[in-house]
Amino acid sequence: MRLAALRRHWDRLGRRDPFWAVLTDPSKRRGGWDPEEFFREGAEEIAAALHRAEALGLEVSRRRALDFGCGVGRITQALANHFERCDGVDISGSMLRAAARYNRHPDCCTYHLNVAPDLLLFDEANFSFAYSTLVLQHMEPRYSKGYIRELLRVLAPGGVLVFQLPSRRAALEPAADVVRTPMAGPMPTSAFNARLSIKASSLSLRADKEVALEVGVENSSPHAWGALPDARGRYQINVANHWLFDGELMQRDDARCPLPYDVEPGGRAHVMLGIRPPRFDGTYELELDLVQENVGWFGQRGSETLRVVCHVSGGLPAASRPPMHTSQKIETVAKPEPLFRERHPRTFGVLRATGLRDAYWIWRRALDRVKFRRNRLVWTLTERVFEPVVPPLVNWWKGRPFAPKMEMHWVQRSDVLAVLTESGGRLVYAEEELMPGGFQSCRYWVVKDRGTADVRSAAAPGGAAPLDEA
Repeated sequence: MRLAALRRHWDRLGRRDPFWAVLTDPSKRRGGWDPEEFFREGAEEIAAALHRAEALGLEVSRRRALDFGCGVGRITQALANHFERCDGVDISGSMLRAAARYNRHPDCCTYHLNVAPDLLLFDEANFSFAYSTLVLQHMEPRYSKGYIRELLRVLAPGGVLVFQLPSRRAALEPAADVVRTPMAGPMPTSAFNARLSIKASSLSLRADKEVALEVGVENSSPHAWGALPDARGRYQINVANHWLFDGELMQRDDARCPLPYDVEPGGRAHVMLGIRPPRFDGTYELELDLVQENVGWFGQRGSETLRVVCHVSGGLPAASRPPMHTSQKIETVAKPEPLFRERHPRTFGVLRATGLRDAYWIWRRALDRVKFRRNRLVWTLTERVFEPVVPPLVNWWKGRPFAPKMEMHWVQRSDVLAVLTESGGRLVYAEEELMPGGFQSCRYWVVKDRGTADVRSAAAPGGAAPLDEA
């Protein structure tokens, strides 16, 4: 998504539900965030970040701080309690208008609109502390890398930069030389052949709580799979899942996860799929499959899917009936109803004698012919018009600029280290954590220093692993 489109999307998100767009808690949708609670979250986050910096041995000057991607000012307001002056910068005008309404420190807290792929509105070496969380992940890597360079440019020598950015959406860190190429178009039928696997034979899950599931994917076809969509965002291959109840499809689409890199014939990849169990207690089947967007599911083209039994608890009671396996069902054969002539012999005799019976059957056969032609027309429209036209139309609609989207991207840790090194930043520490949706996120602690970074010798207080062990 280009930067101009990114601005439009976040303007719409800011007008609809600005607090939820910043902290996407599922229970806080549609104005569910209390402003006091929302800003208290920011105050606690900054207090923890400054305490962590002190534990790492970093001296943070309290002169001037920058909140990059400030949104409605959740972090900026918290920084105002610790720094002489603080600035918040964001791409969305609607977010900044909301931030101005909640600005409790107008004397030292200033908000700026920035729609450029740089931070030239600030002079070089102007800030002693810069902070960005839950921001860089929503833009393409070409922009996030550029903003990291800019954050280091505006940081004063010895200043501290803390930012968060997902490093992957795979169980293992991909090699630095992996290839990620775009798909050229729909794949041939022979390419729709995959083998899926997970470590567990069954799962016990909490209702409506997202879980990251490690899924192994093997390319069993003679064709290579590209990891990226085409230039218009089409034809990407995703690992996805359905939910089944009693052997019947209950929810077709739940989660999506793209391939971390190109998978050659016979090759394997491991992804982290963020699934969300149903809200009701019971025993379900999780069906894992692959899909080429705008084309179709692998399972519909002969590839074998993977089904895993899932026991869901902690949710709402079963709405209709307790789950029952197919083997437990008892099939009953309905007793045929007696014919009309047997139930009403006298009436039948009168109808036949007067010819009304024959008139009835003439009308009935004509009605059946009409219904048959209607059903054939519906089938023709469904098979030849609806199925090939409507799903691509829906995908096109979802991709239009007027449908607000919140994209998620990641940048490999090796690429981030290269950007830091060339921009004069010294990596002190990196903390890794698992985010919703299966994203492996890194929080980087960086000092503006032209010296050589020695990550292996960095201290690791608090029980967290150093970068080379994370």
